[in-house]
Amino acid sequence: MDAQKLICAGYQLQNEAEAWWKATKPNLEAVHPNPTREQFKEVFLKNYFPESKKETEFFALVQGSKTVLDYQQQFEDFHFAPVHIKGEASKTKKFEKGLKPKIGSILSVLDIQDYAQMVDKAKTIEDKLKEKKKATTSPR
Repeated sequence: MDAQKLICAGYQLQNEAEAWWKATKPNLEAVHPNPTREQFKEVFLKNYFPESKKETEFFALVQGSKTVLDYQQQFEDFHFAPVHIKGEASKTKKFEKGLKPKIGSILSVLDIQDYAQMVDKAKTIEDKLKEKKKATTSPR
C-alpha cells in the first residue's frame, strides 16, 4: 500500500520537484528499503520547508497548562535561533509573551531584558500565585 502511495506521490511531482525526487529516491531506498509515505513526506518537507515547521511550532509555543519550568524546557528545546529572534532581549520578550496572562502581565511592567532573570522571576511569581491560591482555598 505504501509503495503505491509513493508511486502516486512521484507522479504528482513536476519540474524541479520531479528532478529532486528522481535524485532522492535511491538515497531514501538505500536507508529504508521499503520507504513509507511518512518517510517520503519527511524528506520532502526537509527539502522544501527545512525549518518552517519548527519555526511555526516555536512561534506558537505558549505556557498553557504547563508549569514555568516545563515551558522553559520546551522553549529551550528549540536548538535554532529563528531569524526573528536575535539577541537576548528578543528571546526574553518571546518567552514573556508565551507565559500565562497572570504571570506575563506582572512581568511586562518590569522591562526585563535578561532571559535567565525573566525565567527566574516567572518561577517566583508562579510560586507566589500557588501559595496565594492554597491560602485562599485551605480551610481555616
